[in-house]
Order: sequence, then C-alpha cells, then structure tokens
Amino acid sequence: MGYLGIDGGGTKTTIALADEEGQVLSYQKGGPSNPLSISMDDLKHTFKSLFDTIRNEQPAGFEHIQSVCAGIAGLENFHSRDELHTYLKDAFKPNTRVELCPDALTALYSGTNGEPGIVNIAGTGSIAFGVTTDGGFVRTGGWGYLLDQSGSGYGIGRDALQTVFRAYDGIIPPTPLTDYVLKRFNVATPPELIPHLYSHVNSRMKIASVCEDVFHLMRTGDQTARNIIEKAASDMAEGILNLIKHHFNREQGINVVLTGSVFKSKDLIVPLLKNKLPTEIQLIQPSTPPVAGSIIQSYKVLNGKCPSQFIENLHTSLAEWEKGMK
Repeated sequence: MGYLGIDGGGTKTTIALADEEGQVLSYQKGGPSNPLSISMDDLKHTFKSLFDTIRNEQPAGFEHIQSVCAGIAGLENFHSRDELHTYLKDAFKPNTRVELCPDALTALYSGTNGEPGIVNIAGTGSIAFGVTTDGGFVRTGGWGYLLDQSGSGYGIGRDALQTVFRAYDGIIPPTPLTDYVLKRFNVATPPELIPHLYSHVNSRMKIASVCEDVFHLMRTGDQTARNIIEKAASDMAEGILNLIKHHFNREQGINVVLTGSVFKSKDLIVPLLKNKLPTEIQLIQPSTPPVAGSIIQSYKVLNGKCPSQFIENLHTSLAEWEKGMK
C-alpha cells in the first residue's frame, strides 16, 4: 500500500510517495500548480510530468498507491476544482482515494503530524489557518496581497517601499533602506522604482523580495527596519490570537506551526512573535517540507491517526531526500 502526497504552489510542486511504513520511495519537484496563476493545461502538464517520473522510477510503488492527498495553493477560489479532482482520479487506479485540500492543511500537519492546531504561513502572502479538535477548518487572512496585512513578504516589502518614498518626500528623515532598495532594483532615485513596481508582470514578487533587505538592515541594528518587522510580527500574532479566541481552548495548550519564506530569518522574527503570544502556545518550525503533511493526511483518510513509527520514518526519509537533492 502506498501514500502519495502533493504540495502544489505558485512556483513549484513537490510530490512524495511513501510506503506503508512511512519510508519515502520517490521524491520529485516540478513546475507550478497553483490553479489561479497557471492554466489548467499547464497544471495538468506539471502533474503528468511528475507522475511519469515516479511511475518510471517506482513502477511497483506507483501501482500500489491507495491514497492521494493534494494540498494545492489557491484551491479554495478555484472554479474548476471538480475538473482537477477528476483528472487526478483518472491518473491512478479506480479504487485510489484522491483528496484535494488547502495547502495550509498540509503545512499544518507537517508540524503537528496530523493533530489539531494552527499554522501561520508567511511567504509572499500570509494566512493563519487552523484545524479544531472536532476537525473543522478555520482561518484568518489569506485574502490576497491587496487585502492582507503586513505579516507576509509582500507586506514587509510594501511597508519598506512606503518608508523609502516617505523619506524621499521629506515626510520622515532619510533611511538606509533607500540605498538597499535602489541597489536591489539597480536605479539611482526612488521615482525610477515606479516602472519596476507597477509595470512588471511579477511586481508582487519584486515587492516581496525587498523583505530580504529589511531583515538584512535589521541585523545591523537599524530601528526603522526593526519597526517594520515588529509590525509584521504584530499582524501575525493578531491573526493567530483571533483563531484562538474563537475556536481553541487555551488551557489545553495550542501548537502553532510557522512556515513560509519570511521565517528563513527566524532568529529575528520568531522572538518578536513569541513575545506577543501567550506562554502556553508552542511554536513549531517543521524540519521537513509541507509535502510531509500531505502524506500524513493521505494516510489519515484511509486509516485514521498515523502511528508514531510511520511519522518518524517519514520525517527521517524526507530529510534524507531533501539533503540528497540540494
């Protein structure tokens, strides 16, 4: 019996096949699969390429897949969800169980190993998502970069750029952020940033990239950069605390998983976030990728709670695969 996990995002898709013991037999990465950013044809091409690779590498393992969980970004707003589900069903044997779920669920389970809790995802965008003790899904944020607050790479980059332009206009004193941002975009003055920020097809990603400059400057002791990161941590805490207030029992202890590119600078932002949350909250940064959560959910829908040995084998083998691919 085999369990296939899929973690699909806007820039890459990761697929892993595990056996009944939790040992990963194949681990593959391919192109994007967020249905809101690519066409259905391109999405199907991404999956077909990855499935063909696994089938060629592990023909017996692929044949014995009994459960598939696909955690896909943007799925909740995707109008062709049924078409995607049908496509995935047709890719495997008729009795294979195929589930589509939010990528936030699989990110959560990569840290809680299938148990209830909250995940705060802070990448280009942001969301606080939770699974309650009765299995319900709850969320705060995740409404897209135009509407979400600053607890994301885009939000941090946007706040930094606003600071640069406020300094240029003379509203606030000059800031070292200006030099960092101008160097990143290879321009001489802030007005020259405008074509990069408004006319580029990937302007959202370009703005989010400024997040790196803010963290770098914060390491030098710059207070302006620290204030921007402090604001991001406050917005993250607000989303987490809102879910706890309405859906969780603080007395039982709550696991909060932290994932996304913003947490690459965990030594800077995690302490700020921790100070804004109750002491009974346990912050977890998974050591394995979100596809681990997809495999765990794939196992759960057929068998219930994953045995500890399955989880231990899964995390160990995924770490080995990750190490080997780098």
